[in-house]
Amino acid sequence: MVLIRLGVYQLKRILTFILLVVILGACDENNNQNTSNEERDEGIIVNIKKKTADENYYLILNLPSVEGINISDKTRDELIELAIENDGAFYRVTQEKYEELNLEIGQRIVGYYSDVGESQPPVFFTNKIEIISEQD
Repeated sequence: MVLIRLGVYQLKRILTFILLVVILGACDENNNQNTSNEERDEGIIVNIKKKTADENYYLILNLPSVEGINISDKTRDELIELAIENDGAFYRVTQEKYEELNLEIGQRIVGYYSDVGESQPPVFFTNKIEIISEQD
């Protein structure tokens, strides 16, 4: 009888441990799904403007494509109009990230964002940017 009780006790401990591992594994999987809620946007940098209101950050204007467009002879306002017409966007990037990536006009980049400012074109709040190619 003592051996059976000892076996039941150990069985309960093993089942409790397995249940704990399964629950923690499910929680971790749920956290990974939450981080993938970021949207992805790809474009070519056509304009960069530094803002210094409350904090130092840059507004990076992107167009999905600049094929057939000579961006060098366009004003900032004309580039903004092109962005509105062609699903372009601003990326709001901290000065630290801007300097770390050494962002320049003509680079093709991908930005990941989860927050969008309401404007035309929209402002994507991001600090996760990948450079796909240097100046097109």
